[in-house]
Amino acid sequence: MRKINLQLNNIKIPILVGSNILKTINPENYVKKNDVVIITNSTIAKLYLKQTKRMFKDYNVDSLILRDGEKYKNIKTLQQIHDYLIKNKYDRSLTIVALGGGVIGDMVAFAADTFMRGVQLIHIPTTLLAQVDSSIGGKCGINHPLGKNMIGSFKHPSVILMDSAILKTLPKREFMAGMAEVIKYGLIKNKSFFKFIDNNYSKIIQQNTDCLLRTIFTCASIKAQVVKEDELESGIRAILNFGHTFGHAIEVYGNYERFSHGEAVALGMIMATNLSQKILNLEKKEVDKIKQLIYSIMSEELLKSEFQPNDLVKLMSADKKKKGDSLNFILLSSIGEAQILSDIQESDIIESIKLN
Repeated sequence: MRKINLQLNNIKIPILVGSNILKTINPENYVKKNDVVIITNSTIAKLYLKQTKRMFKDYNVDSLILRDGEKYKNIKTLQQIHDYLIKNKYDRSLTIVALGGGVIGDMVAFAADTFMRGVQLIHIPTTLLAQVDSSIGGKCGINHPLGKNMIGSFKHPSVILMDSAILKTLPKREFMAGMAEVIKYGLIKNKSFFKFIDNNYSKIIQQNTDCLLRTIFTCASIKAQVVKEDELESGIRAILNFGHTFGHAIEVYGNYERFSHGEAVALGMIMATNLSQKILNLEKKEVDKIKQLIYSIMSEELLKSEFQPNDLVKLMSADKKKKGDSLNFILLSSIGEAQILSDIQESDIIESIKLN
């Protein structure tokens, strides 16, 4: 097991990375008092709820099982969580465990931040995407029909437990969606890591333990460092949104059902690479390398996706990453070097909305 400490002002958040660590972790240091509620979804509950309950066997532990899917990441489900906590008379000494992927992590953390003005939170991310990205940094919230993650806050957990063994039960489509965020970290911050992903691609997707743990640990370390420098995303943290300005609009375009978050980010990174070539003169040989690696994680169906560029630009205009009347884009000057740009002409954005 390896440990990353995310230090933010007066709090230190341990991120524990390993294989089968849920069987060995003592949660005593991370639970506030005696009450623990595990909140998960119907898919994960069948696989890991019993195991997670055993981990908290010394506490008064209960669970709430929600429906599975991005389309349920909304105010109605948030109210369902609040209703459950209030009806069961929990107080501020409660510890909530978010057991699931990015949807559960975001929504449950927001519930933990808003119930009783904030209770203790533990993250146990169960998807590759959640382990390498969404569980770290405190950003949480729910979707609105007009935009992704438009309602939310910042809520940091007392610990993040990343167990690579959990990923063995992850459907291939979801694992490959998580690879989009993995590739993102190499592109924005670490060229040598991009080369590692490229050279060890087969081992990573086959879940070779050493390669997978190195991948998770490297991504988590990069994100922790960026968050430490800019917790509230007022500057450098925005580079973590490479591909996301396009990607969030793509999710809305597909009504949160056609594309998963990772798939939308993969498509968005192709478009952001096109825009990087146009605006920052990203070299063609690097453009080709980037696209080849991203294409490898995309299904044939995903590669055939088509969009009405004007509709996508309209959806992007509602994105929370806007700066005044301008959209913020994270673009690459080279692999491992990202820049934050705005005031990009709409014609250039429209031209970049293609997958070739």
